[in-house]
Amino acid sequence: MLRPGAKMAIAAVAILTLSAACVSAPPKDSEKAAPSYADLKKDQLKELEAADASRALEAVASLLDSVSARAASGPSDEDLTAIASEAIASILADYDSSLTAKDFPKALSRLDSLRALAAYPRFAALLPERAAAEASAWRERHVSILVSEAEGFFAKKQSAPALVVFVEALGVAKEGGATGKPLLSDAELGLWAGRALEARDRRSLRLLCAEISARALPLPAGSADFIATRDPMSSMREGVVTIRVDRGIKIEQGLGVPDRVLGTAFYIDRSGYAITNYHVIASEVDPEYEGYSHMSVKPADSPEDRIGAKVIGYDRLLDLALIKVDTVPEYVFSLSDGAQLAAGQKIYAIGSPAGLENTVTSGIVSAVGRKILQTGSAIQIDAALNPGNSGGPLLDESGDAVGIVFAGMTQYQSLNFAIPAEWLLKVLPDLFRGGEVRRAWLGLALAEKESGPRQTGIEITYRHPSAAAGIEEGDRLLSIDGKEPKDIPATQASLLRSYPGVLALVRVRSGGLEKTLLRSLGERPYSPMDSATRLDRKERLFPVLYGMSLTPLPSTLLESANFSVAKVWPGSIADESGLSENDPIALKRFVVDREQRAAYIQIYVKKRKAGFLESIIQIPASLEIASFI
Repeated sequence: MLRPGAKMAIAAVAILTLSAACVSAPPKDSEKAAPSYADLKKDQLKELEAADASRALEAVASLLDSVSARAASGPSDEDLTAIASEAIASILADYDSSLTAKDFPKALSRLDSLRALAAYPRFAALLPERAAAEASAWRERHVSILVSEAEGFFAKKQSAPALVVFVEALGVAKEGGATGKPLLSDAELGLWAGRALEARDRRSLRLLCAEISARALPLPAGSADFIATRDPMSSMREGVVTIRVDRGIKIEQGLGVPDRVLGTAFYIDRSGYAITNYHVIASEVDPEYEGYSHMSVKPADSPEDRIGAKVIGYDRLLDLALIKVDTVPEYVFSLSDGAQLAAGQKIYAIGSPAGLENTVTSGIVSAVGRKILQTGSAIQIDAALNPGNSGGPLLDESGDAVGIVFAGMTQYQSLNFAIPAEWLLKVLPDLFRGGEVRRAWLGLALAEKESGPRQTGIEITYRHPSAAAGIEEGDRLLSIDGKEPKDIPATQASLLRSYPGVLALVRVRSGGLEKTLLRSLGERPYSPMDSATRLDRKERLFPVLYGMSLTPLPSTLLESANFSVAKVWPGSIADESGLSENDPIALKRFVVDREQRAAYIQIYVKKRKAGFLESIIQIPASLEIASFI
């Protein structure tokens, strides 16, 4: 099954045949550029505070940080302080009400916001005593909320997300080091280790038993033996099912033929929850799909049967979906974060290629960390996969599920990939909550740079129009909430458990100076470049699309769009096209083809590397950019 939107059109296409009208599509109602905070009046700020307290605090912080940019008729410092105090009170009230309603994700987001406010010098003194107390006890409160959330999942007989959340609570508790009484009691660890053993969750059991052993406590009976064993392949095959999505009849060459999608899913919870790829079940939840769609699964032990199933949650960016099957599975897979996965390691895949149920193939890991998705990374494998394998488990030699395979990316013919289970573990609780996973983001595109003297951090190549000004191209990202970015996937992963509306402290280096800015995380659109190409000037898009920044040159009678290449990022499309700094170019055409998910430029250039030989070239770039956070 080919992934929707995978046709990224990187091969050269005759650009002159494309309509220039592709670029001028009007913005959608949901696509809006961020307002200029410097122009906001007092009444506008108060309206913003009533609608979105986090965004109002971002605006106030921006105005307080840049007095010179503030309009003369704008609010005074006293006005800004009063509005900030009201917004802080609103966030605290929201935190309390979320706890009462047991809306744990929202409660965590508000707690994280209070923590950021307490660490932000301009607002720390404005926090009410209670808010300051919650912020200072952030780790204890965070662990307590996660444990409550884990108990909530377990009460609904959803062991998989319950154990993921409890293990997360253990990680947060251990990050604080030995600071007195442990934040998780011995009794809690023993209780959840027993639950992990009952759920056959090796990953969670390993982590919990490691902590129990560190405290010199006895392990649950049978846990050591279970961790050390490997289930037979015959048992694991019973935990895999074939998904069939019937989409009625389609017309091909004047004849009606059945329109069916085949895929694979594997059980991760004894209540009948299974994981697959989003693209397998897309027609079940895609609001733009208007045809007939009915999903069923075929069990491994009785492929002639059809069992009803429904989609619970899905993540389009990671191409993941959680389905609920009306059955009690014979086998449940244990997920692994794949921390030790490396090139050359033996792996196995189970799936239904072309509908052939329970096919097992093997191979090795070809590479890890491939950036072929819009967020995160992928595992490249050489195990044989075909349409129908998508959504099946990728297993290591211990029998743990280390990934979710997907087959059929047109731009990578004969290559096969898997989504690391590490990323699934990060979004699993969100999938169980239902609906589409909402992703928080800063609206920044990044480029990885080698560290060196005065060169620490990751370089920012683009700020989306919906993100607040103040962080611009060329700045270096030093930290988010005190955590230094390792690379782009790690930075994306650090935001996976954040939610839109969370306040974060972002430290950057700009023009040799370091500054810390308060930012309200927005909601990430599925394809940031779709809205960016509608809202922004085309030359501002070049760093993120092509890896080059431009300096405008005076226009002439014949050429109105003249530029000089100011910078080329190594390994970028511009670099591979032979462009270099100071090359003069004239932009002939810029076209966005949303169906092909690509943007094309046609330029007249005198390449310095080619002895300033004049030429006209066309360069395509994918709209599915993998560097946004």
